[in-house]
Amino acid sequence: MSGRKRKSVDLLIAEGKTHLTKDDIEKRREAESQLKPKDDKIKCPSWLKDKVAKSEFRKISHELQELKLLTNLDVNTLASYCVAYAQYLKATSELADQDLVITQTNKAGFTNMVENPLIRIQLKYSNEMKKHAAEMGLTINSRLKLVIPKKEAKRDPIEEDFGDI
Repeated sequence: MSGRKRKSVDLLIAEGKTHLTKDDIEKRREAESQLKPKDDKIKCPSWLKDKVAKSEFRKISHELQELKLLTNLDVNTLASYCVAYAQYLKATSELADQDLVITQTNKAGFTNMVENPLIRIQLKYSNEMKKHAAEMGLTINSRLKLVIPKKEAKRDPIEEDFGDI
């Protein structure tokens, strides 16, 4: 599905978008409240076997639960992020002991200098982590998109100069 991503009604209002009527706003708030999934069954999936991935899952799920950003429907996405994280660490660790460029002999018998294949594997998991991190609110930019700015109470200029009268 292409096009703009839908924003919550409270975020639209905070941004000053007032194209909605009061009735439309109330209907959207009611619809949005019905879409909020439960968060009562959040636990590490049984298919997540890697120790590093499990540890990362526990750490991140705890943080996201405190922020009320993790629901039952998000568990597998978070677990997928954790698998990519564990694989990224493995590739990075292996790459640390090897050269970035290796020699390779082709079918014709010529020797060429080529990029270490671990670099592509590392990049693959790095990109996978970025994708899942953006979906889960694990980056500052993705969390800022979830935050609804609070309106500050406007003060009277006279009160600012002279205090409350």
